[in-house]
Amino acid sequence: MYSLSNRNRRKFQKHWLNFRLYSRQVIDQPMNMDIHTSRIMAAMELDEKEPLQGALADMFYGCWFDVPYFGDRMLNQVREKLTPTLLQGFDQCINHGEYVFKVSHLATRWSVLVSPSMNTYQHQLRVSTDDSKVVAQMTIAALLDIMEEEDDPEDQAEQIAVIEEEFFNHCVVCHDRLAFSMVWWEMSKNKWDFNDKWLETKEYFAKQAA
Repeated sequence: MYSLSNRNRRKFQKHWLNFRLYSRQVIDQPMNMDIHTSRIMAAMELDEKEPLQGALADMFYGCWFDVPYFGDRMLNQVREKLTPTLLQGFDQCINHGEYVFKVSHLATRWSVLVSPSMNTYQHQLRVSTDDSKVVAQMTIAALLDIMEEEDDPEDQAEQIAVIEEEFFNHCVVCHDRLAFSMVWWEMSKNKWDFNDKWLETKEYFAKQAA
């Protein structure tokens, strides 16, 4: 039911890994406009809209001094994937002197420099079915591709650990039981070695359902 073709897996793998790569670079260089731009372009290739919103919030925070100059041009490139409310929120920063602060209603769980405000955070905890499916597909694609590559076993283990940890954090923080179930089901078919962290997360959801 949730199996991905090799073509789709490669697509999810490429775009998701690019987004994660630029996210790490943004943390190291929060005022680097080029890295922010590359991350936003990578987010545009994802099916889910929240990574784009989160990346924009990080750019408007890290490069606040350039917002009056680049803001309109950036929004014109991504407006097709933003709601009118979000466009208005970012427009306030461009044309009305407002700022994205460390805690912002424009941030999402995908932001790495800023954190969602309390109201936004509670909204993000209610992950939709479509969001869950996208997260699951990206995780499955990344894990299966690493499993099929003939890289150094230590490098493979390190890559897998990073992807799994990000996935577990998403599932627990966002109470995303559906995404966890989808990935568990698919990886079981591929004889995945479920470590203690997998079992702990499974037990966590079992207790939540009890």
